[in-house]
Amino acid sequence: MKRVKLLPLLTMTALLAVGTLLFSACSDENEVPEVITGDANYALSLAYQGTDGNYTYYTVLFEDVMSGSLSAVGQGIDHLGYYTYNQVDDRIYATGGFELTDIIALEKNTDGELVETGGNSSFGNSLQDVVEAEDGMLVSIEMASSSDVITLHRIDAETVTAESSVSTAVSEITDQSGPSYSGMVQSGDFLFVSFYISDPTTYATAHTDVAQVAVFSYPGLQFVKVIEDDRTGPVGGFGANSGLIKDELGNVYALSHTNPANGFSQFTKDPAILRINSGDSEFDTNYIFDFNTVTDSLTTAHLVYLGNNKVFVEMNTAKRSEQSSWADGPLKPAVLDLSAKTIDYISGVPEHSGLGRKLASTSLYDGQHIYMVVPEDVNSYVYQIDPVNYTATKGAEVQANFTAGFFKF
Repeated sequence: MKRVKLLPLLTMTALLAVGTLLFSACSDENEVPEVITGDANYALSLAYQGTDGNYTYYTVLFEDVMSGSLSAVGQGIDHLGYYTYNQVDDRIYATGGFELTDIIALEKNTDGELVETGGNSSFGNSLQDVVEAEDGMLVSIEMASSSDVITLHRIDAETVTAESSVSTAVSEITDQSGPSYSGMVQSGDFLFVSFYISDPTTYATAHTDVAQVAVFSYPGLQFVKVIEDDRTGPVGGFGANSGLIKDELGNVYALSHTNPANGFSQFTKDPAILRINSGDSEFDTNYIFDFNTVTDSLTTAHLVYLGNNKVFVEMNTAKRSEQSSWADGPLKPAVLDLSAKTIDYISGVPEHSGLGRKLASTSLYDGQHIYMVVPEDVNSYVYQIDPVNYTATKGAEVQANFTAGFFKF
């Protein structure tokens, strides 16, 4: 286990380059900062860019996220590189980094301190994602453009070690090069993995006429088939890992947006949400949520299931024909109703740019409110969102380049 530790001198120097940070309290280099423990139940993974251009992420505990300022100065567990974080129950699982191929768990110990466990299982490639299965196990996936196989792992959530792993040749999934991961959920006897085709060299997306989801058995992880639907385009997109979500009944929803702002070089079909009914392994031909019926040709690449058919989203307020490539924005939060097929925008949150990351990790839903960090002109701030009244309250200032994760124990 690794306890909360102080920032190394090199990283402290790098933090000085971040104009929004205030370091007057750290002028004495021999001073030992206070470690936040006890009732600090919020955790943010804050990213800071060094002078070499690389990022280090610090996961830090906070008691309050609605007042004052939040930073990682003098505290936090650090991870070098572009990590992805996913919370399952009272653990945060970190994957990614610079060519690192393990999985690390963060949790609070009995003293209320943040500690690190895991890192015992090494995989062939970095894990793209980690999701919780219905049996309490974790499922992770390796899906790299440099590999001719896709590998799924069932991981024991407690020991953070792989219990079983199954590889499937990419050629069984598609005859195109460059299948890119975009989302994964497990429901009943099946594991569903969404993907889109992106050229490994140019990232061009020449195949945008059909939605595709790979179906695997669960818990066996054996490849079953690929299902397709030509009513919309590919499911998911670059980085957001939100191509698939699941409701409390086990129904699976697939999001297609083909946004230039999220990695697509072209779009040929209307954006929409499709459904796979609980227990089935085909798209429901009677269900489609066409975004054009409720918006002025707008769409989203980010969504988090809230419950009772409601979904929290970040809508791109620019039409696809007007979006800047890879911009992930401009964004405005809203709530979708998957049954009524309606959309309600959140008031009180300024239009902002996104991070191209998984919204389920960078926002927190505690059953009552949604918390997320919104970048403004110079600084970033926590916003507490009421998804019932569609209002928001501005909270603490966040002193970091960006927020890679937002969690609560």
